[in-house]
Amino acid sequence: MLDLRLVLLLAIAGIGVGSAKQHKPKPDWYTRNRNTVQAIYNLTVYPNNLVIFSGDIPPGLFNENATGRIDPVGDFFGFQDSVEYFFGLAPTPTGQAPNGVFSSADVVEFVSGCPQVAASTVYFTDRTLNADNTTGELVSMLKQVAFWHFDDDGAVLDYDAWIPNIPKQVNLTQPGFFTPQGMNITLNTLCAAQASTCVGANQVYTSPEQCYEILSQRDFGDWDEVWGDNVICRTLHVRLALIRPEVHCPHVGPTGGGKCVYADYVQAYFSNDTQVFGPSGPGTFTCDTYED
Repeated sequence: MLDLRLVLLLAIAGIGVGSAKQHKPKPDWYTRNRNTVQAIYNLTVYPNNLVIFSGDIPPGLFNENATGRIDPVGDFFGFQDSVEYFFGLAPTPTGQAPNGVFSSADVVEFVSGCPQVAASTVYFTDRTLNADNTTGELVSMLKQVAFWHFDDDGAVLDYDAWIPNIPKQVNLTQPGFFTPQGMNITLNTLCAAQASTCVGANQVYTSPEQCYEILSQRDFGDWDEVWGDNVICRTLHVRLALIRPEVHCPHVGPTGGGKCVYADYVQAYFSNDTQVFGPSGPGTFTCDTYED
C-alpha cells in the first residue's frame, strides 16, 4: 500500500510540474518590437508630440516606405504621411475646457510571435492641462488596437490600426460637439484656421465666408467614419496643414483633394488591401513560422 501511495504522490507531483507555466527568455527581437511600438506611442503624449512640428522624429521607428491604415481615418503612404497621422493628430492644448492632452499612452497588450510581426493594444489617457503645464483631472480614455510589420532593422514597414468609440471620447473631450451650436463653432474655427494657414499658392477658398458657405452645405460627418466629403475630415486636415500646407490644404478645400472625398466602403476597407499592405494584403501581418 505504501508503494502505491508513493507512486500516486509522484504522479500528482509530476502533473503539477508539467502543467506549470513555462517562461522562456524573451528573444531580442521581441523586446525590440515592443520598445519600438511603445516609443511610437510615447510621441503621442504632450508635449512629446510637438516633435512633428519641428521635424525631429527619432530615427528607427518608421521605415521610409511605411504604409498603413488607421480606421476610421484613412490609408497612408510613406514616412511623412505615417508620422503626421500618428503624431500630428494627437491633442494639443486648445485653451478651451477641458483643454485635454494625452498624459500617457500605455501598451497594455502586446504579442510578437516572430521578428517581423506584432500586435498591440494601447490605452491613451486624456487629462486636463493646467496653466503650469502639469496634467490634472481625467477627461477620458481612448484605445487603439494595431498590427505591425517590421523591416529587418526593426522599423515599422506596415501597420493596420483601429480606434474604437471615438464619438464617445469626443463627447467628453469636446462637449456639445454635435449640437447645432457646436457644429457652427467647428465650421467657423475650421474656416478661420484654413484662412491663416492655406495662403498664397496653397489658398483654397477666397475667404473664411466662402469656406463657411460651401462647407455648411456638406455633410458634417461622423467620427466613426472620417473618410468622406465632410466637415470632420477637413478638421483633421486643417491641423495637418500646419505641417505640410502644400499637401493638406487641398484636402481642406472644396474638392477634398483626393482625401476628404467619398470612399466606397468595400473598396476602401477591403479591395485595396494589396495597394496598402503589399502583395500579401492582410497576410503581411501573419508570421511565416508554420506552414498551412
